[in-house]
Amino acid sequence: MAYLLGIDKGTSVIKAVVFDSAGKARGAGQRRVEVLAPRPGWHEEDPDHSWSLCVAIIGEALRAAGISGSEIAGIGISGHMGGAWLIDAGGGAVRNAICWPDERAQAEQMALERAGKLREVFDISGNGLMPGITAMLLGWLAAHEPEAIEKTSAVLCAKDYLRFRLTGAVATDPSDVSFVPGDIDRRVHSARVLELCGASAWMDKLPPILPSGDIAGAVTRQAAELTGLAEGTPVVTGLGDACANALGVGAVRPGAALTVLGTSCLNSLVTPGPERAPDGLGFLFAMPMDRYLRILPNTSGTIAFDWFLERFGAPTDPQGKTDFAALEAMAAAVPRGAQGVTFIPYVNGSGVLAPFFDAQARGSFFGTGSHTTYDHLLRAVYEGLCFATRDCFAAMNTPPQSLVLTGGGAKSAFWAQMFADVLGVPIEIVAVEESGALGVAMLAGVAAGLWPDLETAARINPVIVRYQPDQDAQKDYDGWFELYRQARDVYRKYSTDRAKLKALPEVAA
Repeated sequence: MAYLLGIDKGTSVIKAVVFDSAGKARGAGQRRVEVLAPRPGWHEEDPDHSWSLCVAIIGEALRAAGISGSEIAGIGISGHMGGAWLIDAGGGAVRNAICWPDERAQAEQMALERAGKLREVFDISGNGLMPGITAMLLGWLAAHEPEAIEKTSAVLCAKDYLRFRLTGAVATDPSDVSFVPGDIDRRVHSARVLELCGASAWMDKLPPILPSGDIAGAVTRQAAELTGLAEGTPVVTGLGDACANALGVGAVRPGAALTVLGTSCLNSLVTPGPERAPDGLGFLFAMPMDRYLRILPNTSGTIAFDWFLERFGAPTDPQGKTDFAALEAMAAAVPRGAQGVTFIPYVNGSGVLAPFFDAQARGSFFGTGSHTTYDHLLRAVYEGLCFATRDCFAAMNTPPQSLVLTGGGAKSAFWAQMFADVLGVPIEIVAVEESGALGVAMLAGVAAGLWPDLETAARINPVIVRYQPDQDAQKDYDGWFELYRQARDVYRKYSTDRAKLKALPEVAA
């Protein structure tokens, strides 16, 4: 039997999964990513350390699957998009990698907004800017670390860096080019976008673009010795994580929708062409098969849930880990609407990208009173993230008829049913949880001849659970959702006034 290896480089966790030709996960390995914050608001990684984590999880996945590296027919890599991983002519890291949650270029982004330049960027790319997008970071580096330009041979994204370490080949794919951002209609890098972001000097440092499913290189002898893989194993170009997740859950046909409950909550719709509506907001990524993924993200996804648990505490199991079953039981005991408490989940320092753009927007609990307990706040957090997802899909031209839910939060039956009730559409859970790793493994499988095309490969991860909306709950949540929208508009104004009264923390020298 032939096997495939999918590697998913997340913001918080890096995973490697061995799949068989039926799409079943046979073994996996994972490690927490070490985040470096040398200054407030900075989000960096040591590239060599991240590569060492990748090496470790590949070996772990092979051992868990009980196979040798020679049985792997192909490898695909997915990674978080944006950021900047700079390598020199010898392949060494020029500096720490900068990742998409980084806030150092926030002042430059706001200056572009004041100058009215965001409109042109969106017209070219279909993408709204954020501080951690590659072009913004390259502009910041040009202004603050100009010496890095001469030292740099190539600017890579996360998945491209790991593939380079596996194969020695420098390349990227159209999905990651989308978030540089590039010219979305032509699927190439945009010199004009770089110019607008103050990053023109980096244009010749951007890597060649290969189709996502092409074989970009093969495992080198050195990488084989480190990982246990066989020298010469083909590695496809791969995908940015948002597109890999869509492919992994079988969302390849226009109209298919999915929400990834991750650090950012990615609300995505597959489109046949570069659909830019709603105008000026969100992201538009190039998918394989000449299709596109329209995304309106809640940048405060599960990061908002983690923030709540870190600040207010959580029950733990005997091993000292967060007891999510106990949390769900506590939240479930509170009536719908959290007895009047509404949570606005805008805790990400980058602000809000959809369904409106506001770099200064921040979150809040609204409606607290003397009766309010931890359990009320907890339920409000669950509900607030559902409301934010509905808010994003409501802004799209094509409403979803059903929604695949994936990511860590999709394991919760309690939360999945809440999503169905709040959005008023069936929520579907697919068989394989690691959709990002599976998506790029599908690309590798097609390249290796295991499947004739991606349409066929996309059928290997069927829906196994479907949550139907409860009519009474849906009616209740329609009212609470309207209150949520009113509250978030009021708090947007408060966020603007807050920024005038109190200077935002400095994130860069």
